[in-house]
Amino acid sequence: MTGDPAPALAIERSLCLSLYAAANATVQLYRDLLAPWGISYPQMLVLAVLAEEPRTTPGRIAEVLMLDASSVAGLLGRLEAAGLVTREIDPADRRRIVVTATDRAQEIAGHHDWLERCIADAIGLDPDAAADLTASLGRLRASMLDFDRDAAVAALG
Repeated sequence: MTGDPAPALAIERSLCLSLYAAANATVQLYRDLLAPWGISYPQMLVLAVLAEEPRTTPGRIAEVLMLDASSVAGLLGRLEAAGLVTREIDPADRRRIVVTATDRAQEIAGHHDWLERCIADAIGLDPDAAADLTASLGRLRASMLDFDRDAAVAALG
């Protein structure tokens, strides 16, 4: 044994693994930071939307968070069971549901900026660099959504 570190495996240099590992580390950090309130990061995102739009619809929440309607329905169900949101039929349009945050939810959502600072600090970014990374990740997401999956699969032969 020479004491030299083992050469890196090709998978360890993989962009996909790096993205996956960074996402997992981020989720774990949020899990730890949100534990005192007993909510998940997606639930916190719903509360953050409600902090900006105190009475809104599940469809609007799905649009802002880039989630499908069934994911939002599940999040709202758990938040409602925890006493953090209420859902009611809109008296002006009985086909529409309106979601409202409770006082406790508004208190929790008030910590969203603190959470964002914790993540930026954990990554080691100043506010400008964090904004740049956010923009880059937005472009990454758009590129992933625009990628021609059918052509890539067809190229396999």
